Amino acid sequence: MSTFKKRYLLTPGPTMIPPAVVEARAKQLPHHRTPQFYELIKSVHERLKPFFCTKNDIYSLSASGSGAMEAAVMSLLSPGDTAICIDGGKFGHRWVEMCAAAGANVVTIKVENGHAVDPQSVATTLQQHPETKAVFTQFVETSTGVIFDIKSIGGHVAKTNAVLVVDAISGLGTQEFLPDAWDVDIVVAGSQKALMLPPGLGFVSVSPKAWKLIDAAKNRAFYLDLRRYRKGHESGEHPFTPAISLYIELNEVLTMIEQETVEGMWKRHAWLAEATRAGIAALGLKLFAEQPANALTAVAVPNGVDGGKLVKTMRDDLGVTIAGGQAELKGKIFRIAHLGYIDRFDVLTGLAALEMALKRQHYSVEIGRGVTAAEKVLVNDPQ
Repeated sequence: MSTFKKRYLLTPGPTMIPPAVVEARAKQLPHHRTPQFYELIKSVHERLKPFFCTKNDIYSLSASGSGAMEAAVMSLLSPGDTAICIDGGKFGHRWVEMCAAAGANVVTIKVENGHAVDPQSVATTLQQHPETKAVFTQFVETSTGVIFDIKSIGGHVAKTNAVLVVDAISGLGTQEFLPDAWDVDIVVAGSQKALMLPPGLGFVSVSPKAWKLIDAAKNRAFYLDLRRYRKGHESGEHPFTPAISLYIELNEVLTMIEQETVEGMWKRHAWLAEATRAGIAALGLKLFAEQPANALTAVAVPNGVDGGKLVKTMRDDLGVTIAGGQAELKGKIFRIAHLGYIDRFDVLTGLAALEMALKRQHYSVEIGRGVTAAEKVLVNDPQ
């Protein structure tokens, strides 16, 4: 029996990496205190703006997305400041934990797993807490596959003195997100999602409104103080030793994105999401997210199926890695990402592996039914 398996990574981060980006890793590293590297840094920061759909400056740090999240928290908040956090899943709860660690007075808007926050609840909470300095939320809650209505939330926050901070780590590049038009003051992103890079770079865009609060904050950060990153930003200097190879790879990725266009990326992710959900529906499975995002599809584990075993079978026996549920959702949902360097045949492979894994648990499923439903969407190019 052959043990050869081609591996597919259909998780919501890290994601598969394009060959041209893998090849870029082989390049000899420049020193990070040279004019050549300064020019590279300046170039990628400027070229990231269309991807973020912002005119605000974008800063990068050698950290995961969580590091960029904490940089926003520690730069904005002083001990005793009021922060409103939307807790709609594992990563929304991370805002709660980070703000508490910064010494903030945390006001939590708890949202049921699988549901999106009601923007009106944000407006009501702001009215109840006019002293609020910042509102922290997700664009896509990766743990549940839900997308939030950032446009409406931004409209409410903009009427106050507070700033809106959005974790767009999983959602950026996957569907329309217009931070300047939607009054988003700080956008946080990471390298290992739609940017198609290995983990290790965090990104933060900052509005003028947010900079006023950051400059007045009495934070306790050192490495994560955004003011340090602003200091040499115009010249391309980085305050610390950067992840040099990742910037070289980012340069390659941005060329790919510019060729596809951001709007093209949105269409591709919507197309792949539609196909995946058509396949899930054809198999008689239920979506977990009330308002599903285009980055990933969260699916309720059906009765009689061991969710943990399903994920393990797909990964270890069939070579297709998806994500299971996290925290209280462990074993209750599974998540298939169609994010980043993914095309139609990756989706079909993922659905085929899902059918096989379900069949191995003697779940009543017609092999090929989900794949066929997805093919009917994927036979035509994204519109």
